[in-house]
Amino acid sequence: MTPPPVQAHAGRVCKSKRCTRIISWFVAVGLLAVAPVHAEDLSGWKLPPVPAPKDNPQTKAKIELGHELVFDVRLAKNDSISCAGCHLPAAGGGGPTPRAFGHGGELGRWAPSWVNSGYYDALFWDGRAASLEEQTGALQGHMGPISAPGEMGGDVDAIVKRLNAIPAYRKAFNDAFGEDATRENVAKAIASFERTLIATDAPFQHFVNGDAKAISASAKRGFEVFRGKGQCVACHTPPLLTDNAFHNIGVPQAGPLAEDKGRYEVTKNKEDMGAFKTPSLYNSGSFYFFMHDGALSTLEQVVDHYDRGGDPKDPHQSPLIQPLKLTAKERVDLVAFMRSLTDPRWDRLRRPALP
Repeated sequence: MTPPPVQAHAGRVCKSKRCTRIISWFVAVGLLAVAPVHAEDLSGWKLPPVPAPKDNPQTKAKIELGHELVFDVRLAKNDSISCAGCHLPAAGGGGPTPRAFGHGGELGRWAPSWVNSGYYDALFWDGRAASLEEQTGALQGHMGPISAPGEMGGDVDAIVKRLNAIPAYRKAFNDAFGEDATRENVAKAIASFERTLIATDAPFQHFVNGDAKAISASAKRGFEVFRGKGQCVACHTPPLLTDNAFHNIGVPQAGPLAEDKGRYEVTKNKEDMGAFKTPSLYNSGSFYFFMHDGALSTLEQVVDHYDRGGDPKDPHQSPLIQPLKLTAKERVDLVAFMRSLTDPRWDRLRRPALP
């Protein structure tokens, strides 16, 4: 079919091929000018569904029970402290002090955030636990906060007996598991609750899901620094912002320990000397402290640490840590980006009514 003649200026009909090409070019340019610019595909930064073990699928009853247990001081020796006492919601789910305190006094490490911990395949700064269930310390043969003498110091068998003596708790365990409280079910309920603490309502998550106005211009520039000049993505990989691996980043030793060998104590591999788990950065804008030993107390200090290349004198420092030479504006923007990772719901998490 022959196309109709193209109208030129003042109603004249353009019949020549050259005229047609010129007008077609102007039409094409005009269409490009008004056509929407395709946004960058940021789907790789969206937080995925949280995996759950086959023997511990998520249920509402388990989640609600776990919510109660993490706030209950009766899981500790002398009713002294709860899980949430060290994983303080207002502090981004991390420790309110540079190092955690327990029945052993000041411990050697800062309590890391529980936000997004449902994605981890290694728990604790040294990765000695393989699941949230193991990490609780309620399971036989797995020392953790509930059972560690220097932390909550609880006698788990006595705790289980006590929970079953409380009618409302006994009913809650039967509703969730079809049986009374056991070591295993205490661990499973707590882990189920922790798997809900996912930062899907962080402004950055809204941004990568299509809301261009969800984060500030400064945070957007900081995002570019994060995945570019700042080299942050070398370890804080998308979408979780952690590679679930261990690195020595030259953090100064602080606190009561003369030395903390980190991952080396688990693997006995010399390459792991002083290496600690890469934490997710979600809700880090609310943290009171940073690094495995709480040596730093602001995001600005964290950025400065990386910008100067950590501690070049540390013979075990990872070669990934190099001076960045960020400008003052780039450092400000990088902090703005990290603040956009905070899901306010978990900072406002409250203690439920306990049985």
